[in-house]
Amino acid sequence: MKKNWFKRLLLSYLPIFFFIALALILLSAISASELSKKETIRANKVFAEHVMQMIDHTMRTIEQQMIKEVRTNDKISQFFSQYYTGNSTITQYEVAVKLRELIVNTPMIDSIYLVRSSDQTVLSNTLMAPVEEFGDKEFIRNALQQGMSTKWTNARNYKEFEDQIRSTDVVTLVKNVPLLGAKQGIIVINVQTEAIQNLIKDMTESNVNFIQLVDREGQPVVGSKSGGKIISDITSEYTGWHIQSGLLNEKVPLFIFSYSAVWFGLSLLMIGIGIVWIVYVTRRNYQPIESIVARIDAYAAQKSSSLAGLSGQDEFRFIETALDDLVERTMTFQKQREEDLIFRKRTFFMDMIEGSKPITREQFKAEMKLYGLQEEVARIVMAVVEIDKYAEYCEQYHLRDQYLLKFTLSSVIGELSQNEGIHVWMEWTSNQRLCVLIHLPASEEKPEPTVQMLQRAIQWVRQHLAFTVTIGVGTVVEEIGETAASYEEAIDALKYKSALGGDRIIEYKDISVKAQGEVYEHLHLMRSIGQKFRLGDKEWELELNRLFRELVEGFFTRDDVVSMLHYMIYHMQKELLELPAEFQELWMQETLPRLHAAIERLDTISELERDLTDTLKEAFGRMDELRGTRSNHPLMLQVKEYINDQYANADLSLTYLSGEFDVNAKYLSQMFKEEFGVNFLDYLADVRIQQAQKLLLVTNGSVQEIGMQVGYPNVRSFMRVFKKLAGVTPGEFRKKE
Repeated sequence: MKKNWFKRLLLSYLPIFFFIALALILLSAISASELSKKETIRANKVFAEHVMQMIDHTMRTIEQQMIKEVRTNDKISQFFSQYYTGNSTITQYEVAVKLRELIVNTPMIDSIYLVRSSDQTVLSNTLMAPVEEFGDKEFIRNALQQGMSTKWTNARNYKEFEDQIRSTDVVTLVKNVPLLGAKQGIIVINVQTEAIQNLIKDMTESNVNFIQLVDREGQPVVGSKSGGKIISDITSEYTGWHIQSGLLNEKVPLFIFSYSAVWFGLSLLMIGIGIVWIVYVTRRNYQPIESIVARIDAYAAQKSSSLAGLSGQDEFRFIETALDDLVERTMTFQKQREEDLIFRKRTFFMDMIEGSKPITREQFKAEMKLYGLQEEVARIVMAVVEIDKYAEYCEQYHLRDQYLLKFTLSSVIGELSQNEGIHVWMEWTSNQRLCVLIHLPASEEKPEPTVQMLQRAIQWVRQHLAFTVTIGVGTVVEEIGETAASYEEAIDALKYKSALGGDRIIEYKDISVKAQGEVYEHLHLMRSIGQKFRLGDKEWELELNRLFRELVEGFFTRDDVVSMLHYMIYHMQKELLELPAEFQELWMQETLPRLHAAIERLDTISELERDLTDTLKEAFGRMDELRGTRSNHPLMLQVKEYINDQYANADLSLTYLSGEFDVNAKYLSQMFKEEFGVNFLDYLADVRIQQAQKLLLVTNGSVQEIGMQVGYPNVRSFMRVFKKLAGVTPGEFRKKE
């Protein structure tokens, strides 16, 4: 086996050894350099302080000189005096001469001028003019408005004449005259920034460091070379200016050390000892790796693995390939095990709630331990969480968002149950339903804490998500084998969501004590709705509202509601088949599909009532429009109205009507059939029997009397027609109602 790895280890360690040796030497030099740098920073700070002291001294001297002149020079006082009676021209001349003297004797001063407040006059060493004609008038206005002496200003531009092309960069000192008492004017002293720069020029000309003077606003007054890092920032208590200084070159200077021959030889000896030590340690450390590579190679040769023969080429590559193969096999096995565990967990859960196979408590504990769930169970209650209006939920959200929202829902229930100390096991048994197995401790015989936890989950979903849920809860069971019964009870409880409404908890123990209505009691009402809808009678809507009220009060399950409404639609369709083709086409192609779709997405009865009523009202209006287009429509409405008014007339017949409306009896029968989809005699019988039913309920008259009141003088004929249409005799109808 080639020892490629051994060679690579040596080539890895030896450069590190040389690098460390060199790094120690460099660190020694850098340490000395760092000390030098600190000394440089300290010296730089002392230097900056010295420069600032010199500038402050110079500027103080100028200020004190001006204060002295103001106090001792009578001519200046006379210039500012408002009541001076002497020769003002001579005084002004002498003041101008004195100003020139001051400028000549103090080279740093660029210019001086006086401003008299009484007449707004400016006097300098070269001119005398009103403030408005002076080049520095803006500054004068500001100085007069302040009404007090100011310290040296920030750097600014100064022009003495309005038409002066170039301005001068100066700093300015303003003094009130007199210094104390009433303010008669000001003296303005301008010092060129160039003069300040010349003052510190000799001290700042260096290729190593730089220095610059900045005003209170941070703007440069004077400066030397820049571009380096500022290491000192000194502020003057007198002017408020800053001296900033630092090194132009930020690199730390390194020192080159000279070694004697003895020290050089000793260094080589130590390096040689280090190399021998590294070779020895590397060889010693390589032996276990060599043994591992040999064992892997031998195993690969026995198993005819793809690793066989690779060990002699490159140990690194060989070990890397072996590890990749091991990791890949391990991950594949782990992934397959997790997938099998998820499938096994779901299968066991479905077997338990469906009761497809008997499960003992020992088997249950073993499975719970495998899945990392609560093993010890005293009592169990099943809850089924159902997403309300699931069809709208699927239309509103993308498939990926649906999975995310479902995950959020299960996470919320899990977190709430954990906070309450309740152990749960949840699985999505369908796209719409989350089944929750809840473990109750032995001390809890009733599921009230669980119901409260589920109620908080409903409130959280209502507040934070764009949909609601309804939860059905079964009864508490003590045996594992009875879990399926509790699950079936939870499912049965959800069937009453259509009657009770969604976004709530429905417990089986509450609905099991309520009496359910009888389906057949509403069949007559559903047939009446179909007949009135076919005849164009607007009372169909009132009867439809009555039907839905009875469905809610009757406490029907969702399956019962769907069955009854399908029967109502079937009867309406049967009635409409008697109408002309255009009415049937409207019903079959537009109205009927919408009715079936509304029933399929049934969630609550109130929502279904709204959808069915809107659809039928739209169809009723369209059919009414179709009737209006027929030429005989007005006549048939009159005939129908006449029948509704004169139904008690025993002589009422087609012949009687033909005489009343001057229409052939046969033609009248045909038109009536086409208009309302029912024969004249059937319609007349239906009107008479409906009126008879009302009379049987609200009066105490005999059957014969009521028959004569609705147009049947023969009581036998009345009873025969009544039983044919109502399904019972008049007497039985009165007793039943």
